[in-house]
Amino acid sequence: MRASIQRALLPGIALALGTGCALGGLAGPFGPPLPRILLVISLLFLALAIGRRSAVALWLATFAVGSLLGSSGSSKGEVGYRLFLLREVKGGVASMPEPHPRTLSFVLEHRLSGTRLLVYVPKGTEIRPGDTALVKGRFERPGGGWGEYLGRRGIVGVFWGKEAEVLERGGPSIMGYLFSLRSSLARVISLSFPDEAASLVAALLLGVRGDLAFEVKEGFRRAGVAHLLALSGLHLGIIAYGIWWLLGLSRIRTGRRYLILFAAVGVYVGLSGGRVSLVRAGLMFGALGLFRVLWEHGLVLRDWYDPLQALSAAAIVVLSIWPWSALDLGFQLSFAAAGAIVWGWPYWRDHPLRGPLPRIVRYPLDLLWVSVCAQLGTAGIVGSSFGYLAPYALLANPVLIPWTALIIWSGLAVLVLYPLGVGPFIGGIAGRYLASPYLRAVAWISSLPGASLPVGRYFGLWYLFAALVIISLWNVRLRRGVESPSGKGGRWR
Repeated sequence: MRASIQRALLPGIALALGTGCALGGLAGPFGPPLPRILLVISLLFLALAIGRRSAVALWLATFAVGSLLGSSGSSKGEVGYRLFLLREVKGGVASMPEPHPRTLSFVLEHRLSGTRLLVYVPKGTEIRPGDTALVKGRFERPGGGWGEYLGRRGIVGVFWGKEAEVLERGGPSIMGYLFSLRSSLARVISLSFPDEAASLVAALLLGVRGDLAFEVKEGFRRAGVAHLLALSGLHLGIIAYGIWWLLGLSRIRTGRRYLILFAAVGVYVGLSGGRVSLVRAGLMFGALGLFRVLWEHGLVLRDWYDPLQALSAAAIVVLSIWPWSALDLGFQLSFAAAGAIVWGWPYWRDHPLRGPLPRIVRYPLDLLWVSVCAQLGTAGIVGSSFGYLAPYALLANPVLIPWTALIIWSGLAVLVLYPLGVGPFIGGIAGRYLASPYLRAVAWISSLPGASLPVGRYFGLWYLFAALVIISLWNVRLRRGVESPSGKGGRWR
């Protein structure tokens, strides 16, 4: 198998699995014979792939498996139509409760039928993961995009609770401990920062966005920087870099620092409730850390690490656990942005103009290039999903991302130093000179003329076609520029 095919093998598997999961999810649950047929087809292609060493056959086998996995996620959706008269529900709390301005939301799973509902109860209700609760209210099956979003996760509808009673407290669990830790950290932030700043820090650091005003969220959306409020690899990278720097002061070897960071990253991903974007970033970081440890022990060569392979492996793991995520906007944006950065970064990293630049100039340009890659990689998805593009985001991100890092690090400093009694002092300074100007800057960007440019319904398809054409022409140009003129072909300088 040629080297180019070998390098494309894992990305091809990830793409085939994602495409299969997406099409299976759109088609809905298959009838009884079809899953068996898909399984047989997958086994046949797998046998062909092994016998002929064919990458295409392996990708087709993966596509069949993805179609089977994607169709199974919506099998319980029809149950929701029989629940309109439901006025009382009893079950176990199957997720971390998320606070909102007036309510608390969580997933409630009926222990006997396995039916899952998204439940909203009045704020202040003491609910923990694993509790058995009785909620009284009314059932609603939302339509449109929200209904599809819930259905892919096996949630048949929303139950608006007027009152809730905890019948039995859940036993010790990892999710319960993480929820308690997250609640304690959020409480420390609320006690240390001013109100508006506390809501921002809790959103950027812990993903608790319920206390953010609607106008603030809308400002981030119109400015094209709503991704800053959604925990992702950016936030994980900021926190990991801060911990890495602190560990570096103690002169701990690089490999051991990665081992310590493994635990910190795992806890942080758990605190977020296992968001897909953070899981993806955590898996990629884990692959990088494991490779670095093996490299320090002389078991692998440094040039063997390929971020594209790590990204593909992360996509395969996420899709295998949550097949519905192929149709999830968060999954699409996260992997599209990461893929565009992985693909585009070497062009700037190896450019002859970058090397001679002083660090004070190089770092902002690096950040600008990464922002451009991420924006270009996600523009088609954003335009087709929201119906608009935010042109100022290209320039806003290089400014707001370092600013976001400072706010997150100030929140970490408050959490670490709060027992010493200096948390409110640090929070007051950071709130006044970091968080408040940050919110004003986002509001100003969102108010500029042309902050949101409407696009057509099929913008995403047009953008994909244009991107494929440009990439193809660019690759042809590169091939002609570096191909050996000796006539032997195929040899690269």
